[in-house]
Amino acid sequence: MIFGHIQARETEAAYAAPIREAIRYCRETDVSGLGESRFELKGEDFIALICDRVTEAKEKKLPEVHRRYAELQFMAEGSELMGFYPDRGDNELLKDCLEEKDTLYYKENPDAEEKMLLMTPGTYAVFFPEDVHRPFCQVDAPARVKKIVIKIALDTL
Repeated sequence: MIFGHIQARETEAAYAAPIREAIRYCRETDVSGLGESRFELKGEDFIALICDRVTEAKEKKLPEVHRRYAELQFMAEGSELMGFYPDRGDNELLKDCLEEKDTLYYKENPDAEEKMLLMTPGTYAVFFPEDVHRPFCQVDAPARVKKIVIKIALDTL
């Protein structure tokens, strides 16, 4: 997992080219006039999703992982908490949606030692297949957030 801020450019040189490209896309894209959208920027290898949603209590959001894509989540507007923990192989599967949306949803894991990342405008997090994450969790109360999610095919990294 990588956590950073869109203005902290000095560390970008350490990232694979597709991750740098995703950060650049987020830096250059104005989402203020966009609603929920999906853009194939390089076919199925590089997909941008614009998410315009309302956060909810952590208990209403499911922990998830992806297998075909790394995922960069960039907070454009609003704030959310995003759960994160390493997938150590001790998670119980709740729902398999790999075929339709490359997502496995897990049941609550009391032993996971989940950390909550505060996502504010300009922050981003990159999740790999071994990174369980729980997006769209409210900070204090439900609130509207807008973010860009870039799906990067693993075989391009």
